[in-house]
Amino acid sequence: MDDQLSVTVLGLGPMGSALARAFLRHDHATTVWNRTAAKADALVAEGASRADTVDDAVTASKIVISCVADYDAMYDVLGSSVDALRGRLLVNLSSGTPEQARQAAA
Repeated sequence: MDDQLSVTVLGLGPMGSALARAFLRHDHATTVWNRTAAKADALVAEGASRADTVDDAVTASKIVISCVADYDAMYDVLGSSVDALRGRLLVNLSSGTPEQARQAAA
């Protein structure tokens, strides 16, 4: 059995990039996606796998970390990937209110 953690990071601003690098440093298979694909270039050079689409990114790992600006951006990015998220752990690091977090969890 392969015990290696695989993780996907959506959103490669400062926080998403730092998280992806931390996973790579610890030899975890890391898939990255960003609306601006070029933001993944440095991470790919460091060993990450680039996903061309959000669905590809989501299905690449059982753990999906969303590091986009806010809940509206999260819904925009993940809106078409709801089915792909089934059975996966979504860690949402977007800014928002407690009510938005409860709504998203529902």
